[in-house]
Amino acid sequence: MRDVSNPLAGRLFAAAGLVLSLFHLTNLVGLRGTSVRTLVAVTPLLLSLGLVAVGVLLARGQLLSARFAGRILAWTCAGVLALSALGAWLFAATVVGGVSLLNPLAAMVNVATFGALVGLLVGIYDVRGLERQQSIEQLNRINDTLRIATRELVDKTERAELEQAVCNRLSESDPYEAVWIGRYDEGDAHVRPAAWSGFDDEYFKSLEVSVDDSPTGTGPGGRAIKTRELQCVPNVFEDPTMEPWWDQMESHGVESLAVVPIDHGDTVYGFFSIYADRQNVFDDHEREVLAELGETIGHAIASIDARERLAEREHELARQNERLDAFAGVVSHDLRNPLNVATGNLELALEEHDDDSLHQAADALARMDALIGDLLTLARQGKLVDDCTHVPFRPVVEAAWSTVGTSGAALRIDGDLGVISCDRDRLQQLLENLFRNSLEHGTTNGRPAAGEGAERTDSADSAVTVTVRRTDEGFVVEDDGPGIPAASRQSVFEMGYTTSDSGTGFGLNIVQSIAEAHGWDVSVGESPAGGVRFEFTGLESAELESASS
Repeated sequence: MRDVSNPLAGRLFAAAGLVLSLFHLTNLVGLRGTSVRTLVAVTPLLLSLGLVAVGVLLARGQLLSARFAGRILAWTCAGVLALSALGAWLFAATVVGGVSLLNPLAAMVNVATFGALVGLLVGIYDVRGLERQQSIEQLNRINDTLRIATRELVDKTERAELEQAVCNRLSESDPYEAVWIGRYDEGDAHVRPAAWSGFDDEYFKSLEVSVDDSPTGTGPGGRAIKTRELQCVPNVFEDPTMEPWWDQMESHGVESLAVVPIDHGDTVYGFFSIYADRQNVFDDHEREVLAELGETIGHAIASIDARERLAEREHELARQNERLDAFAGVVSHDLRNPLNVATGNLELALEEHDDDSLHQAADALARMDALIGDLLTLARQGKLVDDCTHVPFRPVVEAAWSTVGTSGAALRIDGDLGVISCDRDRLQQLLENLFRNSLEHGTTNGRPAAGEGAERTDSADSAVTVTVRRTDEGFVVEDDGPGIPAASRQSVFEMGYTTSDSGTGFGLNIVQSIAEAHGWDVSVGESPAGGVRFEFTGLESAELESASS
């Protein structure tokens, strides 16, 4: 009785109940006697009507799921046979005992009616217990499937490997017969099988699913892509949209299926389709879990795509760095050598002729040398700093100042500078460019050269004072010069920007490149004295330590 449906079983119970009700009603009408006999005759009639009511509910699908209707019918027949046998035994015992029965057939039917209803109720109790047991088993199976599939998503780093692992895991779960994943690219009218498990390769390679208005595009696969919603087909041979694949489904025993879209954000990557050899496999809870799995797979594919794009970008950056290194070599050798020759010959010419035009040429060559130096620095400072060391900050500051400082300026170190995790040479290069910027643009403008507690390298009539101090998140380099107008602060880090005739326009761009290579942020503002203030943040707490620690 495996193929008995709820409507069929319900109609059988209702029909049997109606026949029994008519029999008992006829018997009741023809009954003559006491009220006790009437009460006894009414009871089977009520039981028959109860059988009709239960049959109607069963036909409407309000009592049990469809796959247990045959089991209920079997239990009811067993109850009828068992109690009918009991009635026959009682009747035989009565006859043998010499007791006369006015209507032995009525007694038999009464017992059979009672047995039918009892058998039905016992069957419902049994089936509901079985339903609960199977529901628990199904829940455990679904949770295990989701857990294992999710673990595969975490472990896999390539899309093809991930898709195949998901198919393998899902096809191992009862009652799934086969699973396949189709890839979809926007603009392509077809879904291409990418991974599968359960059936032979030829089956999946022969599948044709599209995303258009053709017969192969209006099926559950096409609908899943278009609507981004799970599509469930409880019986593939009762769904007319499945007609293009009926022959393939029949040859492999497929009775039902579910198609789950794989998407993330605004992108649909495709779907995975699950085949079952039974009808009505995918209930509400199972569909919810499968939909969640589709979203999880979509997120994993998006992550893989992002990692691949990042790896490709890093590879491209590596090639660009190689080209920059080659450029730096060309600049260093092919430009510096003739420049040195020109400078040497010009110096010889100046020894013989002290001419203004020669001095102008010397200035031009010096500017070319400075430009070449800054270009080399830019070409080499863009690389990320991978190997940092803990460096005492103050000695680096003093070394940078000794390189660019003049008798017309002062350096002020405010408090303990501590220790910084950095590339020492590149940090010194950063400070040298900042100091040089202050010296090129600085002037006292009538202000004191340094505040109380300043550490000077010159006399008190310094043109500009540069201050270096720590902050909670990094450090600050500022001066008491004229500062930078607010409207120009966004432009100072641009390559080639300068307000000085002798400047190259690369110094602050080099500062920004070195900061970014360390993962720091740099901003420009106004110092308390009205000069320029460069603040560096983004240093982790471990990167700034007290010098005494």
